[in-house]
Amino acid sequence: MRGVNDRKFLNRWQMLHQATCPNPTATGWRVGDVEWRKQRLSLAGGDFTLSLDVHRLSRHPAGGGGWILLVVVEHWWDGGQAAIKSASWARVLEGSAKAVLAWMRERDGARPES
Repeated sequence: MRGVNDRKFLNRWQMLHQATCPNPTATGWRVGDVEWRKQRLSLAGGDFTLSLDVHRLSRHPAGGGGWILLVVVEHWWDGGQAAIKSASWARVLEGSAKAVLAWMRERDGARPES
């Protein structure tokens, strides 16, 4: 993985999301020591529909080295509800991208927390 906007990172992030999200309507959960919050924004018009899933992952371990990651997943449909485009992007808002990447590597194969 070269960075948080690398396709490989975003694919691994999506697998982690699917493995740890307790249900499709969940707005918050934990993955280890990371708080995961999700908000959905939608806009429907006559010619198109847009849905944005905004994920905010934050890690604040004792002793520092914390980070905040924002991941946005966009879905676009035309007026007949046919998919037009899906895209995703990520940005480190605080901390180090290297720390986020290291945490992601540690999570490979993660299962939902109980």
